[in-house]
Amino acid sequence: MTAYAFGTGTLIAKRTDTANTPPFLFGVLQGVSLDFDQKLESLTGQNKVAVALGDGELKISGKAKFARLQMTLFNNLMLGQATTTAALEMNSAGESATVPASSPYTYGVTNASLTPLEDFGVFYQSNGIQLTPVTSSPGTGQYAFNSSTGTYTFASGDAGAAVYVYYSYSASSGNKLVYANPLMGTSPVFEVYFKTTTSNFGVAKDVTIKLNACKSSKLALSFANQKFTIPEFDFQAMADASGNVFTLSTTE
Repeated sequence: MTAYAFGTGTLIAKRTDTANTPPFLFGVLQGVSLDFDQKLESLTGQNKVAVALGDGELKISGKAKFARLQMTLFNNLMLGQATTTAALEMNSAGESATVPASSPYTYGVTNASLTPLEDFGVFYQSNGIQLTPVTSSPGTGQYAFNSSTGTYTFASGDAGAAVYVYYSYSASSGNKLVYANPLMGTSPVFEVYFKTTTSNFGVAKDVTIKLNACKSSKLALSFANQKFTIPEFDFQAMADASGNVFTLSTTE
């Protein structure tokens, strides 16, 4: 019976140049494309149409669009660096605070214990004007930040002012990768497994493709208001250690 393909199917990639690395399931998959681009060299004489064609490079590349955001992808399929159990966090909406009405004019952030801390700005809630950071002894419209204690110090002229403070801290959960500048040619190698199954009059028909060795060429992250982020992941296939490139199978 004729085989068709409908929907996005399932796409999984697994790093192969390092043992015991978890595979990545491209979750909430939006689309997959695989391109087999055969370069041809034509031999022509005085006539318009070639009298012979020679086949050269075969380039096999792919693109996946998906919604799942996980460190497994960033590290094992693209960056190839060490990760730690911690996460860099920032209060993206701003932490609401009020400068005390009397001395000391200080405010300790909620996540003061989750060091290291880094200041990312203070704004008046009333008008959105940004205060100016100084090292010490702030005047009106200024502040000083102690990254060791998470304490903001303000001037007496700002007593009672409502502000938003932005800062980053290190969370105790999640995953963190600090990218160190590596040598060229050291990116991860991974295999890609794709399968789609479509029922034709009650008979399941499959298309399965396995690319033995791949490297990533691009990871695009796009963030927009009132939209989900749909990363785009590009990769290209090469021959594995045994000289094999891919396996393609169908049920027709």
